Amino acid sequence: DVSVKRKIIVNNKEYAMPRMDVDTYMEYLELSEKIDGKPRYTRMDIEAMLLFIVKAYGDQFTVEELKDKDTGIDAAGIVLEFQFIDVGVAEEMEKRMEKMEKNFQSGK
Repeated sequence: DVSVKRKIIVNNKEYAMPRMDVDTYMEYLELSEKIDGKPRYTRMDIEAMLLFIVKAYGDQFTVEELKDKDTGIDAAGIVLEFQFIDVGVAEEMEKRMEKMEKNFQSGK
């Protein structure tokens, strides 16, 4: 499992991202591979991002709530939230590597 400490505010409520299992992360990588590097996102790309963000947060809110014009997230926020999933995983990997290095240095 990959532990990502992300939070999101939807419908005036804060939600924490639960631990992400490896299959979900691999799904994310596959999706981001298809989307990354495009000069412009398509409607399908944004819909896929919305669906994945909802899944990554354990279905604690719906796509409709996520994209609500008053209490959801705007277009830029959706793209950033999707991209930050990778940043969160990278930060967690870095923390674990540092912990392993410290344990190695102290002989554990």
